[in-house]
Amino acid sequence: MKTTKKSNLVVFVLALVAALVLLNLLSLRAFKRFDLTRDQKYTLSKASIETVANLKDLMTVNAYFTEGLPPPYAQHARYVNDLLIEYLAAAKGKFAFEFSDPAASETSEDKAIKKDIQRDIFGRITREPTSVEQELAELGLQPVEIRVIEGDQQQTKRAYMGIVIRYQEKHEVIPVVQNLADLEKDMTSLMRKLVREHTPKVALIRDAQGPGVQKISDALSQNVNLEPVNIIAESTIPADFDALLVIGSGDHFGEKGAEKIQQFLDQGKSAAFLLDRVVVDPRTFQYQLVGPQSSTYRIFDWLKNYGVDIEPSLVADAACASLNMQENRGGFTFSLPVKYPFVPELMNLSFESPITRGLSGVILPFVANIKFNPLENIKSEVLARSSKISWLEKEPFDLNPQRNWGETQIIPDGPHDLMIQLQGPAKTDPSKEYRMVVAGTSAFVWDDFLAPPNQMLALNIVDWMLADAALLQMRSRTFTEAALDTNLSDGLKQAIKYGNILGVPCLLIIYGLFRWRSRESRRRSLRIN
Repeated sequence: MKTTKKSNLVVFVLALVAALVLLNLLSLRAFKRFDLTRDQKYTLSKASIETVANLKDLMTVNAYFTEGLPPPYAQHARYVNDLLIEYLAAAKGKFAFEFSDPAASETSEDKAIKKDIQRDIFGRITREPTSVEQELAELGLQPVEIRVIEGDQQQTKRAYMGIVIRYQEKHEVIPVVQNLADLEKDMTSLMRKLVREHTPKVALIRDAQGPGVQKISDALSQNVNLEPVNIIAESTIPADFDALLVIGSGDHFGEKGAEKIQQFLDQGKSAAFLLDRVVVDPRTFQYQLVGPQSSTYRIFDWLKNYGVDIEPSLVADAACASLNMQENRGGFTFSLPVKYPFVPELMNLSFESPITRGLSGVILPFVANIKFNPLENIKSEVLARSSKISWLEKEPFDLNPQRNWGETQIIPDGPHDLMIQLQGPAKTDPSKEYRMVVAGTSAFVWDDFLAPPNQMLALNIVDWMLADAALLQMRSRTFTEAALDTNLSDGLKQAIKYGNILGVPCLLIIYGLFRWRSRESRRRSLRIN
């Protein structure tokens, strides 16, 4: 009797295991995940699904993450892996990805190089890059330093947390995965950039005699066709351009320039206006104010139709960058950094707009204050403001870097608006949307001031202008905890709170007591035959 029952149990267990194995094999062909979160934060957006589902060739993604990362970086790695699985499930066989630790590919020579640590003249630890590090650097990936605890000690570790997306002969890079909220949007944007057949055309409208902007032109030309346009000679701005980049406030607009730009925007196109109300020579610090008598003033007057008034002033800010000034002492020439309030270093950048989100270290030299009056039919966002310890300077301007500020009576009245983002329906086709960015200076893209954060800002402006509708509709994923209903009573909130804390342990204790009592009852009921 007992042998028969035991045999039946073995058969049941074997059958159950076989059924689970078969179910697992069948599930390999039908991958499906259920997102039970309230806002579907783990579900791909429509734009992402369409992008990978319509691939004409194989797209590969390499995620390089150092193993053993501490929180919260370990969460980044898991989320990237889950997101790539979602892309793989949405694609139709034209998508593949690999998740790897760069250290696993190191040769014995690479490991020897990592041990050969030296110090430079400043006492900083340096070493030669390994072959793997050189290869990743050529792709645009650099390691970041993070603090970890190893052997009960806090140490600095170089780690990789980057993504490379390849399609045909092109590739795009996310150097460091930091903001999980916008990771899907960033990845899908790069994917769509790789697969697009039409390279966007951007018209560059600027004074040929103005300060050099070759560096930013070269950077933009890597992703778009940037072509100079003589707006005076053209009867209209050619329709094959997708956006305008207007730099400076020289004599390159002509009398009808504003009207031609208006016609361009009415088609649902985009434009960025980096305008100088006060034109400054960065070598002599001489200036020229663009006033109503100037032929260029028409563009400033036209912008008032959008609620944007670039005032004839310069913003000075105690939170500013430094200029290197040459000083002669005792026959020797020294380069000394001098704080220069007319080069504000921005701390108040909008976190809501993809143009400025996550940026730091941006400087806006010789920037004019923008008096902004939001209009009802225009969606707007102030992208950049000066600090609270800023003030306005009126003409005549004393731009001497060695000016004695102690003799100046300063009354801070900041912050002041410096850069605006605008969106609204196109006049010729209300289903389309024009997009505009207005800044009170063009100096931040001059070759003399183009630091990496400034270049990133300019690239973001152009990317935002060219973003397609699907990408603009993509939401950022939020990872905040679900809040309780504010209408709940305090007593019920406390009950929910302590229920979450003590509920599971109490259930386990009750279950344990139940099992214990059941076994005791069974033991007492046994009889010896």
